[in-house]
Amino acid sequence: MKMLFLAAAASLVAAPAFADAVENAYLLCQVIDNTGLSSSPCEVSGWGGTVTATIDMDSVNARETCTGMIGMLRQKNVRFEGRQWTLQIASPYSGGKSIAFCNLPQ
Repeated sequence: MKMLFLAAAASLVAAPAFADAVENAYLLCQVIDNTGLSSSPCEVSGWGGTVTATIDMDSVNARETCTGMIGMLRQKNVRFEGRQWTLQIASPYSGGKSIAFCNLPQ
């Protein structure tokens, strides 16, 4: 499953210089949703600076997926400038709570 997310992230292209963190967050959500593995649509909170994906996986796989996605974002030079943004992965069984999170590149 992790490899599917990394393959989807590989299709991510660097946003134009004028793009802001919110646009990049929606782009990341689109990549996550396009994998077909999400239990519900990915969510962006500009106010909270978070991208939240709900995926049926355990916390070990969620942490690995999170780290892998961050690596792919860095490789594609996708940045979330301004304040610190996070990618949060929740499980449909976690009651909406994150089972993994990582800081998105600035």
